[in-house]
Amino acid sequence: MKKGKILMIVALALVLIVASIGCRPAERPAPDPVPDTNRRSNPNPDEDRDNPNNLQSGEENMQDLNIRADNIVDSVVKLDEVRSATVVITDNTALVGVTLTEETEEVSSNVKKKIEDVVKRADRGIDRVAVSANPDIVERIENIARETMRGRPLSGFGREIEELVRRMTPGA
Repeated sequence: MKKGKILMIVALALVLIVASIGCRPAERPAPDPVPDTNRRSNPNPDEDRDNPNNLQSGEENMQDLNIRADNIVDSVVKLDEVRSATVVITDNTALVGVTLTEETEEVSSNVKKKIEDVVKRADRGIDRVAVSANPDIVERIENIARETMRGRPLSGFGREIEELVRRMTPGA
């Protein structure tokens, strides 16, 4: 009888130990973040782009791109011909959607050139500028900008951005 109680207690203890150890989820190490090597924290093209200290996480990169885009918008809206602007930056390309003032009827080559010059002066990391005042294109650029501000990655808009660049810069 005494042996039965001891055996029962030992068996119960073993069951409890196995249950408490065996039912815990496996602890897995968190993956190391993979740096985005396509974009750098400093848009200055004269600096060494292979410097690993210039790499940023995806979230920091999006904040950086949004800040750069805001700086470009601030510069573009200072032009007399532009009432409002929206900018999306991808790699070294800026997509600029503008709403013109009532005095300016269309985006002439002169207006386009002025906007391109202002964009490149505002951000030296921009090599290519695509400008449009087409309401459909402007709305699409605004949607992309709004979604990236909410945290959606720019990579999710790859095809749409490619299509916009083709429409905005024929022959490119």
